[in-house]
Amino acid sequence: MEAAYYQELIRPLVGGRRVVLCGQLLNGSTALVETLRALGAERCLVLAHGIGTGRAPSPDDADQVVVETRATNVIQEFRQVERLLARPPAAFLEALSRFDPDHRALTLAPPISIGPLPTTLDGRRFFGRRQPVSLALEDKVAVDAFWDGSGVARAPSAIVPPTLADVAEAANSLDRGQGVVVAADAREGIHGGAEGLRWARDDAELAEAADFFRAISDRVRVMPFLEGIPCSIHGIVFPDHVVTVRPVEMVTLRQPPRLRYCGAATFWDPPRQRRTEMREVARSVGERLRETIGYRGAFTIDGIMTEQGFLPTELNPRFGAGLGVIGRAIAGLPLGLLQLAIVEGLDLDYRPADLEEMLVAGADEHRSGGAWTTVSRVFTEMEEVRLARIDGGFARAAEGEEADATLSIGPSNLGGFVRFAAVPERTPTGISIAPRAVAFFAFADRELETGIGPLEPARELGSG
Repeated sequence: MEAAYYQELIRPLVGGRRVVLCGQLLNGSTALVETLRALGAERCLVLAHGIGTGRAPSPDDADQVVVETRATNVIQEFRQVERLLARPPAAFLEALSRFDPDHRALTLAPPISIGPLPTTLDGRRFFGRRQPVSLALEDKVAVDAFWDGSGVARAPSAIVPPTLADVAEAANSLDRGQGVVVAADAREGIHGGAEGLRWARDDAELAEAADFFRAISDRVRVMPFLEGIPCSIHGIVFPDHVVTVRPVEMVTLRQPPRLRYCGAATFWDPPRQRRTEMREVARSVGERLRETIGYRGAFTIDGIMTEQGFLPTELNPRFGAGLGVIGRAIAGLPLGLLQLAIVEGLDLDYRPADLEEMLVAGADEHRSGGAWTTVSRVFTEMEEVRLARIDGGFARAAEGEEADATLSIGPSNLGGFVRFAAVPERTPTGISIAPRAVAFFAFADRELETGIGPLEPARELGSG
């Protein structure tokens, strides 16, 4: 099976049509705009909530409107985007009226939604809108019951009120020597990217965590801190098949008492047996999603590869960053558009078994990924720096010297954005990329005053 098959499968959906994109930064929409135009879309309209870092779509391909938002973290940014789409500003409404006066454009649902999304955008129905019932499964205090119902092994946990006494009692029974991880419920909305987590290792950090969670939650989940590689396994649910792919390392770095999610990559490999077990977990979860809520489309299971094997920590019934890394390994594969069509329930010949084989083989053959983070320092200009790996760290590559990685820096709605892109041919496979990510962010702090601060990688343990 080739990517061209799926291009032709999707082409009738977009060919000759105008397409509206929203829920992403302008410079983050470029690849999708180019894909849509290559598939025959007449023209695109990008309704962006900021500029972002990277290259903007060509004006020849897309009308562009930017209504900038400001946020203190990425979860707050997602929530602001959802409010923006629920009550579109005048600039969006005027652009929609000019671009699509007869309401015939294909209006794509945002690539990520963590809250209820309106069914329409100024009367235009969102295509591929996330199933609202799936939102509840992202609640960190509810998902353990789902694991148990799916027959998936997990770490012990306790669901308690966010008082110091209750959290401390749970911690005393669960701590395996490295503290506990406390997660908020979804009272204030779904959270991710480690924003609603705290790692508490002693009485002072437990008290600090309790203070933090009292303001944002009614209940919290307390789990032992799990040593090992943070990772995820992705699946795609079809009516008669669950596609499962290869594991992805989640670059979650340590900055106690915070855990800082910083990206995804496919260079790391767990032992073959553990890889098989992770895919079996994903297949079981996908089947249960289909049985219990009629789910269709992509999902992500995040967890830790421990000495005892993979233990899940959260479920995201939506397209995840790691699946994006895997999809980009197959040149020309319109995986994001396929996801929307599957969610929408279009009756197409998806050939899911062939798609699974292509995704697994492609991601194994073409490793990729890196790390990224937002920073409070404001960057208004974009810059790329070629980096060489020297003595365990990074330095600017000399002219004519082969680069081991690329640093990209530019604006974000939180101030600035810093990205580490590893050069696949010069990055070892099999081992965690997290130590390289730590060295990269140290370089960014040293050379660009990004203010990220000291970070530590996860420890890889034997899990055979």
